[in-house]
Amino acid sequence: MSENKNGAGFYTGLFLGSIAGLTMGILFAPKSGEETRSIISDKTSDWKEKAEELSEATKERIISATNEGRKVAGEMRDEDYLEDI
Repeated sequence: MSENKNGAGFYTGLFLGSIAGLTMGILFAPKSGEETRSIISDKTSDWKEKAEELSEATKERIISATNEGRKVAGEMRDEDYLEDI
């Protein structure tokens, strides 16, 4: 289980590092305000789309895990019931 926490920490660090790098790159790039706003708008749209995709994938995984958990719980309940007979 600790592997999941380490993996989550890695991806959190990667995500936050990406945001910091993007921000610094935009702030220190020699571009006009209009160009910078355009870049920010484009990146925001890209990130929003990616977040929606990840959210949908996470939702599907949670539903799948819930259904699998219900199935296993039902099987265990049936086994316990049969043992009591």
